[in-house]
Amino acid sequence: MGQKKVMNAEELHFLGIKVVYKDLVDKGYEVLNVRREMDVDPQILARKDGLMLFIVVRTEAFPDMGVLKPGVAARVGMHANKHQAVCYFASVGIANANGDNDEEMAQPEVDGEYYINYKGLQPFPQ
Repeated sequence: MGQKKVMNAEELHFLGIKVVYKDLVDKGYEVLNVRREMDVDPQILARKDGLMLFIVVRTEAFPDMGVLKPGVAARVGMHANKHQAVCYFASVGIANANGDNDEEMAQPEVDGEYYINYKGLQPFPQ
């Protein structure tokens, strides 16, 4: 059995997006668009009860969580205002569930098992 491949930044980012996407669908949101590129914000456009949502997703490996940078929040917020949308942030942390220590848990593997730290959508700071 060969060595497993540790996720690169893009793979980690996309896994975080998939976590948020599944949560939205499970809660009855209509997902209109998903962008997986790391340099495109927002990653998810969704709608529920007539309300348009712009969702920025940031994902980090254990022990960290994704962070919303002020410049991104300002840029997405201005774009959302033009479309009468509400902005939300989704912070995701991913840990390698098969890791025996912090160093191993900080290296999620492609097609591995994961612990997910995600507490739902958070409104943008005002």
